Amino acid sequence: MNVSFVKQLFKRATQASVVPRAVSARRALGAAVIAAWAFALAPAYAQDQSPDTDDTSVSMPDAFGPMSPDEAKDLPNVDLTSQIVFQVLAAEVALQRDQPAPAYQTYLALARDTHDPRMAQRATEIALAAQSPSDALTAAQLWQQYAPSSERASQLDASLLVLSGKPEDAEALLGRELAKVPADNRGSAILALQVLLSRGPNHAGGQKVLQDLLKDDMNRPEAQLAMARQQLVADDAAGARKSLEQALKLKPDYLPAALMLSQMGPEARAEGIASVEKFVQQNPKSRDGRLALAQLYLASDRLDDAQKQFEVMHSNNSSDLTPLMALALIKIQQRKFSDAQSFLTQYASQAQKTPGADPSQAYLYLAQISVEQNDTNGALSWLDKIPPGSQQYLPAQITRAQLLAKQGKVDDARKLLAGLQSPDPHDQALIARTDASILFDAKRYPEAESRLADAVKDFPDDPDLTYDYAMAAEKNGHYDLMETQLRKLIRTQPDNPQAYNALGYSLADRNQRLPEADKLIEKASSLAPNDAFIMDSVGWVKYRMGDTTDAIKILRHAYDLQPNAEIGAHLGEVLWKNGDQEQARAAWREARKLEPDNDTLIKTLKRFQVNDL
Repeated sequence: MNVSFVKQLFKRATQASVVPRAVSARRALGAAVIAAWAFALAPAYAQDQSPDTDDTSVSMPDAFGPMSPDEAKDLPNVDLTSQIVFQVLAAEVALQRDQPAPAYQTYLALARDTHDPRMAQRATEIALAAQSPSDALTAAQLWQQYAPSSERASQLDASLLVLSGKPEDAEALLGRELAKVPADNRGSAILALQVLLSRGPNHAGGQKVLQDLLKDDMNRPEAQLAMARQQLVADDAAGARKSLEQALKLKPDYLPAALMLSQMGPEARAEGIASVEKFVQQNPKSRDGRLALAQLYLASDRLDDAQKQFEVMHSNNSSDLTPLMALALIKIQQRKFSDAQSFLTQYASQAQKTPGADPSQAYLYLAQISVEQNDTNGALSWLDKIPPGSQQYLPAQITRAQLLAKQGKVDDARKLLAGLQSPDPHDQALIARTDASILFDAKRYPEAESRLADAVKDFPDDPDLTYDYAMAAEKNGHYDLMETQLRKLIRTQPDNPQAYNALGYSLADRNQRLPEADKLIEKASSLAPNDAFIMDSVGWVKYRMGDTTDAIKILRHAYDLQPNAEIGAHLGEVLWKNGDQEQARAAWREARKLEPDNDTLIKTLKRFQVNDL
């Protein structure tokens, strides 16, 4: 049984995140700074300075928050001369003119002349904003030199040393920071420390530093997990597995270690599951143990076993929100909508009584169930319960717009979308995609392409927008533009099967460059061998190249996996061309039942002058 739907939604519903995500090189500096703050759990800037009321004073731009009293002790006794004021103002003007280099050099020179850590701090901020790690490191080391009491300077200096491939030079700084962390927060600090070390280019050096720093902490499961993560970064899979096994010996229900182990191959997955199963048998009332086991089962596509664990959790505590949502999602996957509605209404009721919980998530799923059941009014009623400010408000309004469009109120739907505001670029891109999709479904193809052209200018790195733009261009016969966009997507996402498939299918459908189309679709199939629509493309290109026998077999298999009007139209055409007109008619009849207005089906029937299905 395919459980990817449940796995994805359950992960989102429970906000679980146990495996560190990779960080792009472009964002590495900012990510490292964030990691440094997470690592230092007792920051030194807890108290604001009182503002200087002297009109002649210059307020120094503060890169990372106000100074602490300890940091203020490090300030030098230097007169604020007119020359210093002039240099500061000149540097800030240069920044406003988008000239960070002279501004950085000015502040760095001021720091060296005055030994004022605020000057070095400002130079560090400028270098960070300019994505210049070597310059940021130079300034941060000056900042630390002139402000030895500043924890912030030490943290940033260590971060930049790691990012510069010098983790061994950061070891002493990191050790001092780790020693300051209270014992009850040490596990989290250890994991944050590993995240920081993993972002540097010297992975082996980072592993050695981590091993040195944690030599007295190896009885902690977090330390073993941190070592395993760093060992994976350093391509030491065998070492990582041993560390994870040790973490589970220390804490058998340690979900992050169990999940990570389960992803290291079938044998390791079985080992991780067996460890948690044993723990649950010995501790049948353990809520965390059963949750860990259920998630492991989901990761292994064992939906029925996961369901049993959630049912026991629900039986043990009927007010626990996690099993309520998990069971609801499983029932949605099984299309047992009545059971799903029962769990979701229980979830919403309990969430209203639970501080910090939001029933809106349940309302959104209830609305989506109503949509599945063609109950538009019911869906709108559930959406009305989701207030502005909820995390689900934007998805709710997008769903509302889609429902309006489905009712033929396309302009009303677009007006609703135009009124949605979000500072998140991903949300803005989603709104644009939804707007274009509504135009596309209304067969307003030129408008859809124009909308997507504007969106791609605003969000050039969004792969979904790029793909949608290509498909709109293809629909309008702008094949060169379509190919340009899909080639761009293939370059930026070489493992994206849909990009290869879309380009290959378009070529095959137009009966052009068939050997190239065949290679593109073959690549798509190797990346997603069980995708029914890619199978349809494989069958279609074989038909175009004259192999009707294999084409029929592949298209039948694709249709069995995913009954779809377009696949049915293709199957019917190949059967007709192969001389089996009765089976072709049968395939077309089934396809018309699924989607009578499908463009491909309508054009196919018209081309073969079939009017008597």
